[in-house]
Order: sequence, then C-alpha cells, then structure tokens
Amino acid sequence: MKHFFLLLILILICLTSNAQKFEDNYLGKDFLLYKGAFFKLKEDASVDGFSYAFYSDLKYCQSSYDNNVIYPTKEYYFNTAKDSLLNRVFIVENIIDANGNTLENSSSKEPIFILKDSISKQLIYYKYDIDSEYDFCFNTSKITYDEHVFCTKLERAVDDFTGEIKISSPLMISGNLSPIMIYKYLKKGKPPLYYLSLRTSGSTLNVNEKGVIVLFEDGTKWNKQQTEINVEATSNGYMYSAFISLNATDLITFTTKKIKKIRLYIYDGSVVPSDADKFRLFVKCVKTSK
Repeated sequence: MKHFFLLLILILICLTSNAQKFEDNYLGKDFLLYKGAFFKLKEDASVDGFSYAFYSDLKYCQSSYDNNVIYPTKEYYFNTAKDSLLNRVFIVENIIDANGNTLENSSSKEPIFILKDSISKQLIYYKYDIDSEYDFCFNTSKITYDEHVFCTKLERAVDDFTGEIKISSPLMISGNLSPIMIYKYLKKGKPPLYYLSLRTSGSTLNVNEKGVIVLFEDGTKWNKQQTEINVEATSNGYMYSAFISLNATDLITFTTKKIKKIRLYIYDGSVVPSDADKFRLFVKCVKTSK
C-alpha cells in the first residue's frame, strides 16, 4: 500500500508539471521571481548556456570556472551534456549565493538556483547569468509578478523650468533596451497625457513611412496606420521607432491584453512573454502614479 501511494504521488507530480504551460521568460535582474517556478529545457537552447553552469554540489560553485560540472560532455569537460537535462521538469527550490545563503534581494551578481527534479528529486545547482538572455536555456511556467514591486521601478523626472513631471516604464527590461514603453506627462492644471513608445530594428533604410500595428496574444490588433515612423542608423543597421498618443480606451487595452508582436511600417519585432506581462503591470502603475 505504501508503494502504491508513493507511485500515486509521483504520477500526480508528473501530471502537474506536464500540465504547466512553459514559455520564454528571461527575467534578468528580477531573478528572485523564479523561485517556486517550474523549468523545462528549451530544445533549441544554445550550447553556450551549458558551459560552467550546472553542478552536483554547491562546493563546485565557489569559483567562477570550476570544471566539475555535472554530466560533462566527452568533447568539453566544462560543458554539461544537453541531453542529460532534456525532457525533465525542475522546480526552483531556492535561490542562494555561493555560500549557501538564501538571497532576499536581487543585488547578487552571481545567484545560484537549486533545481529539484520533479520526479527523481535530484538536486542540481545552476549558476544563473543575470546579464545573458542568450545563455538562459530554460522555458518556465507562468511567473507571478508583484505589482507593488514593479511600480517602484518606474522612472520619474521633473522639468526644473516648467515643473512638468514625466513618468515612464523602465528604459531597460530583462537586461535589454525595452521595445515598448509607456509615458505619462503631468502638468499643473491640465489632464495627464499618455504616450506609447515602440521600437524595432531593420536591416534596410526607409524614411517618411507610416503605419503601426500591435498584435496581441488573443489575435486582435491595435492599428495606427497614420502614425509616422522615425528611423536612425545604428552599428547593426537601423532602429525604427514610433511615439503615439493614447486615450482612455487605449489604456484599458494595454492593461488587459498581452502584446505578442509589433510592426513599424514593414519591420516586425517580437515581445518576450515575460516582458509583455511586465508591460501590462507598468501601464497600470503609470496610470495611478503621480
């Protein structure tokens, strides 16, 4: 009977983890939000993410480049074999520093995730890189965000000459330049003004073009075909951007719908699901901020 209940528990754990919807969720410096989430290896994960990253014991995490990685490949002793982690579901049991202390804030530059296999209960110590989305090799279950925490991340500036207040979502998100931002301008005696900023890259030059489309996860679209598109040269090509006035209805849309992709003229940009979730919270925060 004891073995039966044990088997039943294992089956329930398996069903629960397999029922999870996994998506691309790189959180950068907001890594503490991963605690308690499920991780599943991306099938197309870059091999670079397996270098000096996975260990069987915390003692091997004391230095930056310890060669005692778990499941090393035959070719490179410092790389964990990708196949050893495929089709396994892990839960982030804790997030610690190199000395084993639980991290209470995200100030650490070298967090270590204790990953527990949801079936075998094996513990694997994963050295998370807060600056490299490219090396993050997992998809994750849905992350629960604390709205209050994200409201503290808003950027606020006051014009010394006019007294006008500008409030916006962060310029950087998950360690990268944000493709979507919300702005609010407050001037004494006048109603607040809201603007949406969008940007995406392109390899060819087009000037004096128009047209913005925001595609949401539910398949609906937000069209602004008369919006002018700005362009500037970068070291990697061209950066296209748009700055669009928002009304009350638009604000409701962007707090209730999750952005999937944006199109500026003919140039498309995808939005990471976790960043889209954050943006909805930022819009809510900006609406209530003063």
